[in-house]
This record gives sequence, structure tokens and C-alpha cells, in this order.
Amino acid sequence: MLVARLRPLVSGGTSKLAALAGGCRWPSLGSALTPTPVGQHVAAPLGGFTGLPSEVPTGSRAFGIRRVKQRRRTRGRIIQLKQTHYEPKPDDYLPLPMSLLGSGPIRRVLTAGTVEGNQLAGAVSWDRYKCDVRGVRWHPVGGWRVQFDKRDYEHNFFVKCSCYFRVQLYGFDRSKELAIQYRQRLEAEWEEQHQIWARLDAEREASRLRRKEEKVLARQAAAYEDATGESLWGGLDALPPAAGSSSSSPFPDQGRR
Repeated sequence: MLVARLRPLVSGGTSKLAALAGGCRWPSLGSALTPTPVGQHVAAPLGGFTGLPSEVPTGSRAFGIRRVKQRRRTRGRIIQLKQTHYEPKPDDYLPLPMSLLGSGPIRRVLTAGTVEGNQLAGAVSWDRYKCDVRGVRWHPVGGWRVQFDKRDYEHNFFVKCSCYFRVQLYGFDRSKELAIQYRQRLEAEWEEQHQIWARLDAEREASRLRRKEEKVLARQAAAYEDATGESLWGGLDALPPAAGSSSSSPFPDQGRR
């Protein structure tokens, strides 16, 4: 309240302030309002504050500071679209391919919105452009496209195929039929390749187990011979026949006698 009362007096002049103080001045607000004679020198406090309430201390920030408010990209925009009632699609629902809009004439007919455009759009049998086979779609080049992309990281085998059956060469229905047949052929060949891999893996696993068993038998025979000084197989007659030999004896001349 004292600052509020002194501020208009200071702005008006020093005569009113001197009349109010009775020949004294106030050095600072923090000195418990102790009066000091006019002739006595008063040292300026730290910070450059002279004691007048209307002055702002040196080195301090002003009160009119503008607060920076970050502007978001979503300010004033509708983030979530309007929610509508969900209507499930029927089981036999098959949408039109988006590749139809890749053709300029068809796209202009559908987006024109004129009477002539609506008549032309209604005269087209759009169901012919639908295909329920995976990997077979209509392409704006004027044909049916077959896509086949399979990967087998275990056998390091990758297949990526893209083939076009143009209407200009085979006709509309025939090109669609050829595209479906080619896709089915690729799937059949992929399944056949999986069967071949399964057979090769089984043979490789059987061979590995056989080699492992032979190593175990050889290790046991060596340990028995080191312990007893005799062969595990007994004599020479008890040895197994050599590979590729038709005779049961290890010596070829012994069977002729």
C-alpha cells in the first residue's frame, strides 16, 4: 500500500515527497523505513537499486514478458473422422480393383459426375474386372497381371514373378483365363519344390544318423581294443564284408579254395 501511495507522488515531483517525509528520504524499502537526514550521504545498495519504488532494479527482467506458445500441426483440425455405423460386408463381397483408376479414360468417366459420364459408367459391366484368385489383378496396361512372390530362407530359394496377359493378344476372357491358369501352375510348382526339399532333407538326416552311429561303434571298438588288447570284432573272419565285395570272406582267394 505504501508503494501505491508513493508512486503518484514521485511522478508529480520531489516537493510532495519531501513534504511527506518531513525533510527526510527513504533509502530503501528493506531498511524497515528508517528516515535519514537530507545532508547525510547514503550508499547505493547492491544491484543498482536507488530506493525509489518507481524504478526497476538494474539487471532484472521487465514484467512484460511474452509467453511463447507452441503451435501444433493439429490445431484447428479434425483428428478423428466422423464415426458412422458399421455395416458388415456380405460373404460374397468382392470389391473392384483400385487399378481401374490407373487408366485415364476410366478415371475421367467415374470422376466427371456428368450425365453422359454416369450413362457410360452404367453401361460398363464392372463384374468382369473382378477376380477372386489371389495374385491375379487387372492392370491399366490393358491386360491381366500375375504376381507370385515366395521366399524360403531355409533353402535360400526366392521366387518373384510378374507376368502380363494382354487383351490385345488373347482377348479379354482368354487373357483372364490364362492368367488364372499360370498362377495355379506356379503354386503347384512351388508345392512340388517343397516336396522335393522334404525328401532331400529326410535323406540327409538319415545319412547323418548313419554316420553318427558308425562313429559311435568305431569309438567303442577302439576303447575295447585299448582296454583288452583284442579286437572287438574277434578274428579276421568276424570282420564285416568290405564294401562292394560279393564274398562274405574278407580275402578274395579264401572263397575259391
